[in-house]
Amino acid sequence: MLYVCRLDWHITPFRGDRWLEAWEPAAAKCTAYGAKSWSLTRAIDDRLSFQQTMVWEDKADFERYWYSQEIAEAREALISWYVIPLLPTWHTLLAAESVVTTGV
Repeated sequence: MLYVCRLDWHITPFRGDRWLEAWEPAAAKCTAYGAKSWSLTRAIDDRLSFQQTMVWEDKADFERYWYSQEIAEAREALISWYVIPLLPTWHTLLAAESVVTTGV
């Protein structure tokens, strides 16, 4: 079974672009901890709203990622840039298809 973890990031005004630039490398690290895929999306109508989505086989791998020293330090460095608390929501992956990936 695959699990989808979604984080809803709400960024403080005037920091969206800088947050994305700073956080993307940390988001990408999830594959080193076992994530099968990940993405960052930005709302079209609310430029301060981002979603980070990761697919995991084991929820414990997410815990290793999220609470690792490098990711904890990355979150701490940006803590004044997003609204806390930041709580993951979990879903079971029922169907999916990947057609195009882009490095925008």
